[in-house]
Amino acid sequence: MPPVFPAAEYDRRLAALRATLKAQELDAVIVHTPENVCYLSGHATPGYYTYQCLIVTADGEAALLTRETETVNAAETTNFERITGYPDSSDPILATAELLAEVAPGARAVGMEARSWFLPPEPFLRLTALLDTAGARITHIDGVLAAARLVKSPLEIEQIRAAARATNAGMTAAAEAAVPGASERTVAAAAFGGLIAAGSEYFGMEPFVASGPRAGTIHASWTDRVVRANEPVLLEMSATVGRYNAPLMHTVWTGPLSGEPAAMATACAAARDAALAHVVPGGSPAAAHAACKAAIADAGLAHTYRKRSGYSVGIAFAPDWGEGHLLSLGENEQRLFEPGMVVHVVPTLRVRDSAGIGLSATVLITESGHEVLTSCDTGPLR
Repeated sequence: MPPVFPAAEYDRRLAALRATLKAQELDAVIVHTPENVCYLSGHATPGYYTYQCLIVTADGEAALLTRETETVNAAETTNFERITGYPDSSDPILATAELLAEVAPGARAVGMEARSWFLPPEPFLRLTALLDTAGARITHIDGVLAAARLVKSPLEIEQIRAAARATNAGMTAAAEAAVPGASERTVAAAAFGGLIAAGSEYFGMEPFVASGPRAGTIHASWTDRVVRANEPVLLEMSATVGRYNAPLMHTVWTGPLSGEPAAMATACAAARDAALAHVVPGGSPAAAHAACKAAIADAGLAHTYRKRSGYSVGIAFAPDWGEGHLLSLGENEQRLFEPGMVVHVVPTLRVRDSAGIGLSATVLITESGHEVLTSCDTGPLR
């Protein structure tokens, strides 16, 4: 697969990172998180479960280190000239230190991620020890990389729009399949087919399908359970295009709801709309979360809500389709919304072993407000 974007887009990103390195007096940075590697280079492969890293120097060098068999993928997905492969029999941590010495000889200040899922404690400690022995001090640069990815460029937004179209198609297919007598497995198959036929590549996380009382459990995916009449079916999924994501949670029900599930459905729609009112330039993610919670509490259903109210979305590899570690709609979020950010607003009300209702939207923050990208016209009331 060729690079998703023209070379100029990656050059712009690398130039911004190099400017930051110079401002912080760093000679180079070593990046391990697959989403950050992809953002800066275009490199994307399901083989990220093996060790890989990207080295960017302040003076203009950039190099990818991957498993030797993955170098073909790297050559196809990037515009890089320097791609180094390590054999399966070698030590990739030692190879990283050696490659850094080649592209940034005598480096005395090196940036590294401290919170990457893909550099566990043991290799992290070995790599920092090797750099320390070589005379380099380590600076953690997670925040710098996060800030760069939060506001999307016009080209990134094009990819997210394409992902949203595929998500909407997959959700519609699943919602139409969620009828009494159908199994959750059948509904999930419809979701997969709709997502992939509409343009999705491999997902950041699998679709979720949970009917009736199973919807009361978070992250419940499909089983052989058969959908019954007069019960909700909770659906959540995200297509992935160019590694960019646009999730949607939606609930359909197969007849009249009554009692607590009916109240949850009304409250969930109100909570989503209350949160969305704050998702505008200069708006506060914490205020959006508070408004979401208040709408649920006003309905007497605060006991059904135990989570954040949304998160940033963009580039993602499994095990997640979101960027909640970059920005979340929660009490402690300090950063304000800006044009070009994309967030998934996702209130979900659940009662264990009883029911679950979720109604969400992925939205693009514009200069004057927001634009809803993901939605489903099928349901929720059938």
